[in-house]
Amino acid sequence: MKTFHTAWIVILVLVLAAATGSAAGFAEPPTEWDETADVVVVGAGFAGLAAAERAAIEGASTILIERMPFVGGNSVINGGVYAAYTSDKDHWYDELDLPRDSFEQHVEDTIVGGDNLPRRELVEQMVAGSPHWLNMLLDHGLELRETISRPGGHSGYRTYTTENQSGSDIVIVQEQMAKDAGVDIRLETNMTYIYREQAMEGRVVGIEVETEDGTMTIGANNAVVLTTGGFAGDEEMRQRHVEWVDPDVPTTNHAGNAGDGLQLAQVVGANTIHMSHIQLYPFAEPNTGILDPAAVVPFSGPSFGIVYVDAEGRRYVDEGERRDVCAMAAIDTGMFPTFAIFSDDMYHGFTTADDLERFIEQDRVLVADTLEELAEEINAIPYQDEYIDMDGEVLAETIETHNAYIEQGEDPDFGRTIDEGVTLPMKEGPYYAIPQWPSSHHTMGGVEITPQAEVLDIYGNPIEGFFAAGEVTGGLHGS
Repeated sequence: MKTFHTAWIVILVLVLAAATGSAAGFAEPPTEWDETADVVVVGAGFAGLAAAERAAIEGASTILIERMPFVGGNSVINGGVYAAYTSDKDHWYDELDLPRDSFEQHVEDTIVGGDNLPRRELVEQMVAGSPHWLNMLLDHGLELRETISRPGGHSGYRTYTTENQSGSDIVIVQEQMAKDAGVDIRLETNMTYIYREQAMEGRVVGIEVETEDGTMTIGANNAVVLTTGGFAGDEEMRQRHVEWVDPDVPTTNHAGNAGDGLQLAQVVGANTIHMSHIQLYPFAEPNTGILDPAAVVPFSGPSFGIVYVDAEGRRYVDEGERRDVCAMAAIDTGMFPTFAIFSDDMYHGFTTADDLERFIEQDRVLVADTLEELAEEINAIPYQDEYIDMDGEVLAETIETHNAYIEQGEDPDFGRTIDEGVTLPMKEGPYYAIPQWPSSHHTMGGVEITPQAEVLDIYGNPIEGFFAAGEVTGGLHGS
């Protein structure tokens, strides 16, 4: 049996090497490294910046590499929202008259939201840590808007929003924290190989990188930490694992989100989990598929009364549902695109007057004094070079019906959760509309890890010296 396993491993290494473009499978670690550090972190998004800063704080010499010419990766274009069941801003619950959240509720929402596939031990680790890291960011200067929302898929109010509603707010703070801790940040440095002591055996000892000065090796005395993100931005890899997503579906991801770090981890024996699950972001800009700041508004608005309608002006989903349900419901309308509708009375819970004005100037938010006029504004602009013909009376009737549901505290059409005093009806203009459509966003699967972020091999054993965090990992999100 040992001989069979050895032969199978060699074949696997060669196949995976071909998939990643590596010229060979296993390569002996160099006898001398071009340079070394205690910890080498690969990928400078939320996870990588956090890992590098913490390693350096603990006294490890730390190199953080990033293939792009800037830190942040996909984290920069994140919508600036952060979920934590409690925080140093706990007093906001009383000031905003919102019910308090709990650790248990956050954990269960995450597990149920992933169709019971998430590993409970990973979810509990994430939920327990989320207030700690939010408070740490606040201590280092992160500014939040004075609001806590309950987006789709959440049963509790736990989502905080950064001042500029952008992940860059967090990245800026993290980058300064990393620099203050002494992290050596290397941009335009692309990992091309991971070195392990033996083929599929032993510890991970370093990496090979390409820079503008050529190829070099970096040894890791203690650990290599993989934080290279997902693969929703790479059409070929996405199709290989998630065939049901049409190739022409756009992506919110930036160009560096190609999945090659994940594939290189497989070459050295890392196991993967939940690779066939991908999240479509239901509210992306319909012409480009990007997640711009305006596309965050529909995500943050459900608890406050925002309504999603199809191209005919009719509701098509429970607005409080999770993202995959909202995305598939939009696709199932058979129309393009869909719209988030809200009024002047309610937007203060999930956006600002300044943002709205900016979005209107950019033609990302449409505005009118009546719902009939709003439909005319919707019909006046093209969506992927096509116009729609929404009936203003139908839209007005939809909102009137929904208003009655809010007042009676029950939604018989879709079962939406209505929070008294928070979920508001739309009685007066101005009224607003944001065009939206699903776009490939976040890959749920990745390398399998323990709660200590150790990468597991194909036999379920931790690979010594190899850790991973962030979107490159699997097991936390489930479906």
